[in-house]
Amino acid sequence: MLKVAPKKPMPSAAPSNNLAITEEVLAVPAKIKLAWGTGALGGALLINGISMLILFYMVGVLKIEPALAGAVIFASKLLDVLSDPVVGYWSDRIRTPIGRRRPFLVWGAVISAASVAMIFTTPIFENQLITAGYVFMALLIYTIGYTIFNVPYMAMPAEMTDSYHERSSIHSYRVIFLMIGSFIAGGLGNFFLEEMGRDEASSYAVLGISGAAIIFISMFIAYLGTGRARFTEAGESVPNIKGDLSAVMRNNHFLRLLAVKACQLLAFASTGAVMIFFITNSLQLDLKIMAFFYVGVTVVSVIATPVLVKISKHIGKRSTYMFAGFSYVIYCISWILALPGEPIAYILIRAVFVGMAAAGNILLAMSMLTDTIEYDATVTGIRREGTYTALYSFIEKITHAFGPLIIGIALSLAGFDKNLPSDEMQSPAVQQALLFGVAYLPAVLAALALLVLAGFKLDEDALNKIKAARQTSTI
Repeated sequence: MLKVAPKKPMPSAAPSNNLAITEEVLAVPAKIKLAWGTGALGGALLINGISMLILFYMVGVLKIEPALAGAVIFASKLLDVLSDPVVGYWSDRIRTPIGRRRPFLVWGAVISAASVAMIFTTPIFENQLITAGYVFMALLIYTIGYTIFNVPYMAMPAEMTDSYHERSSIHSYRVIFLMIGSFIAGGLGNFFLEEMGRDEASSYAVLGISGAAIIFISMFIAYLGTGRARFTEAGESVPNIKGDLSAVMRNNHFLRLLAVKACQLLAFASTGAVMIFFITNSLQLDLKIMAFFYVGVTVVSVIATPVLVKISKHIGKRSTYMFAGFSYVIYCISWILALPGEPIAYILIRAVFVGMAAAGNILLAMSMLTDTIEYDATVTGIRREGTYTALYSFIEKITHAFGPLIIGIALSLAGFDKNLPSDEMQSPAVQQALLFGVAYLPAVLAALALLVLAGFKLDEDALNKIKAARQTSTI
């Protein structure tokens, strides 16, 4: 049973039917959180698997020039950015007996799974432009499928509960499944890739088809298991898409949080795009080391997530988030000291730092995102969770577009030779380009994120005062 509180009067700023909530939910059953969180496994496997492998796959296996490969990845995401606000607005306005968000989960699961199989079974043509064109179309389908699933999916927690800290609890389930998905993509995926042959196209085909099955199952479970979750309706009197976007852009709390995530996500994207190159070339290690690394990251993240939820209740979400962000800065800087044949102990120490950083960055960012959505709903009386998560998804796509583009250009400028075996040491200039992607750039971006985050002021007290003021105005 959902734990509920008496219904409170709605804000006078808009008709009460805009919020369309019959009772205030304080606690969400664990089985609903568990089912919803399962969808993050497929989402993480989808975005991390492609982010980590796509540039290496295109350059090392399909033999596409690094700059062209980066441009293809960038263009596919750039053309898809308009789908985010459209899907967000659509999921805010649609009316179905099973809620506004859940129908999108099914179609997103089908398209996302199909796209992964398409990408990693790319036929190799004699002309690299034709091969690049095929990959471009497959990547475009992938980004659209991810949007259809992820934008409505990420909007759901804001509808499930009205409790400030319960939102963190809901997202803690997502973090755990997200880290499991990341482990499958970065740990098991790289392990089996090394076993089957990291330079063989058939290896990627096996991983792509297997990954597609896992992605579909996990996303479909999220659909099935959230049937009894509370959902809201936007109501009759709502702005158009332009009005929604204008309202969101006036939410300074959201814009600051978005800037923080833009810096962090660009750091993650650049690291993900270059990591396989760095491990196999700069460190002269095989990809099996990534399995140990991701085991460490996953274990630390799973342990740290409930601990960080409790800590955030005492010192606040922002302070806990900043601790996680600082851990990531240390992790990035540590790669500057790495040498060929790096001992596994040093790799595992880094896993501890990045595990804490990943748990905190994902957990607190998403919990604070739902707080900014609640702030907007309280002030305006209109529910537009989809529009908020659409803009969040937009930033995620743009940063994951620029990451491979920056790395691809850097490698080309440094003179990367795509015809050399992946473990044959490249030139000193290329080594610096790899270090730029894995250490210099992400460390600077992560530090900048901390500076922006320091100014975030929407804590529990501030949100409660705003709610109280709005409720008083109705009396």
